[in-house]
Order: sequence, then structure tokens, then C-alpha cells
Amino acid sequence: MQTKIKKIIKTFFYHESWDIMILKDHGSHLFPDNTLEILSKTTAQQLTKKYTFQADPFIVEKADKLYVFYEAFSFRNSKGTLRCRVLDRELTEIDDVKLEGFDDLKCHLSFPFLIHINDQLFMIPESSERKEVILFQSVEFPVRWKKIKVLISDTEVTDNVFLTINETCYLLSTTMDNEIIIHSAENIFGEWQRIAPSLKVSNHHHRGAGAPYSVDNKMYFLTQECTPETYGKSIYIKELVTLNDTVFDESLIEKINSSINHSDGVHTLNFSNNYIVYDSKINKFSLLAIFKKLSYKFMIKYRNVYLSHRYN
Repeated sequence: MQTKIKKIIKTFFYHESWDIMILKDHGSHLFPDNTLEILSKTTAQQLTKKYTFQADPFIVEKADKLYVFYEAFSFRNSKGTLRCRVLDRELTEIDDVKLEGFDDLKCHLSFPFLIHINDQLFMIPESSERKEVILFQSVEFPVRWKKIKVLISDTEVTDNVFLTINETCYLLSTTMDNEIIIHSAENIFGEWQRIAPSLKVSNHHHRGAGAPYSVDNKMYFLTQECTPETYGKSIYIKELVTLNDTVFDESLIEKINSSINHSDGVHTLNFSNNYIVYDSKINKFSLLAIFKKLSYKFMIKYRNVYLSHRYN
């Protein structure tokens, strides 16, 4: 009975609020060996709160500045947009800019996955409402981007992770039901085909939680723990043992949960040479929580109808 009452109270009077945390590791970070230790023992700085959700941070360390690309979400329009927070090396915030080149998509955007290829910067944002996976290129860093190609169409997948193994490109994605979907291509601009390798997995939490990293000839990737009860509970660091057309084999290396900063959840983590960035959730009390949630669901349905009529 008490559990049911707590669930009702949470449903009607609490909503999620996400923030971005950043810390300077002074070059001491040896991923994945001491990642959890640094996160647990180092006090992170919270970026200034400007939106209800500031989440999915990806970081670029360039010259004397840091660029944190992220999803900004407010219940006012219930649609995520992509922004970049600019900081100096002492973590003083300098600017916060909206990314240009994405407005024509007319959908919720998040998870601005960054890809560096031949000194060029690309991005694959999460655009599942359009049922497309789209590649963008930076044309004026960090603000202006242009659409390059629709990599995958007629497929509703989220939080796409791009990686290359043995000169073959892969996209790891998940459906809304957390089913893993894998595509491959000869190069990022090529023709992407879905593959169905046999799965040897450490758990069934497949949704992307950050960029993959190659360390000492081993490929690591991150996934987030999502359950029907809790979205964005924790992050898993996994080693990708084998990936080809016939086998997808991974093993669990580490679990990072919200105890690192005594919050209610974490679901994206990335790092550069000297900095680590992650997002952090708290369940926030609000007398208007249920109305905000209902408005959010209504806006999703409205956009889905709008997009289906416009592009079908």
C-alpha cells in the first residue's frame, strides 16, 4: 500500500530535472581503470541552470576553451533543442549558443553525438520522431551545421553510437523498447544496411550513454540503465569484444550510478584529455508536475501526427 501511495505521489507531484556536471581531472584520468574513482572522489561543477533538462553532454577541448554540446529542454514547448555551452579552462562559463542548421527538422532533438573524421567534425543527433538517422557537418564551429545525408530512414531509433572496427563502420542504436539495432557500412557516407548478429551481452541495457573509446587496442562503449520504472538510472562501461555481421559480443567493465554525486540518476558521460562531463538527474517537486507531463505527452503526439502527414 505504501509503495502504491509513493508511486502516485511521484506521478502527480514530481518530474525529472537534468543538469550537466563537469570536472577537471588534470590529466589523471585513465579510462576505464580509474573513471569511477575520479567521479566519486572529485567534486564536479554544475553548469548554470537555464533549462529544465540540460542533458546528453558531449565535449570538445579546443585551444583555450571547452565546448559542451547538449540537449536543452523546457516544458514550455516540450521539445529538445541542441545548444553549446562555452567555458574557459578554469570552467568559467563564457557563452551559451543555440546550434543552427537543425530547425528544419521540426522535431525533438537530443544526444548530439560527435564524430571526428580527417580534421572534420560531424554530428548525428537523436531525431527519432522523424524516423531518420541524419548526419550533419560543422561548417562554422561551434554554431553552424549543415545536413549532409540521411543515413537511415523509416526507422525509429534513438541515441545512435557510431564506431569503426576493422575498417567497417557501425551504428549501434535502440528502439523505444530498448531493443538493440545494428547497421553497418563501408564508410560513414556509404549505404547503411541493417545486420542481425547473434548477441552475447552482459545485460539488456543497450541505449547509448556516450561516445565509444579505443584504449590499448580495446574498444569500449557506454550504455544507460533504463527500466519501465526509472529512466536514466546509471551508466555501464562495456568492452566490445567482437562485432561483425555474425557476432556482437560485449562484457561489462564497470557500473557508474548516481552515488557519484548523490543524485537520482546519470545517463550520459564523455571526456576529453583533461575534463569529464556527465549529466545528473533529480526528481523535483512541483504542484504542476502532472500537467507538465501531460503537456509533454500531448506535444509528442502532435509532432508525430504533424511529421507523419508532412512527410508521407
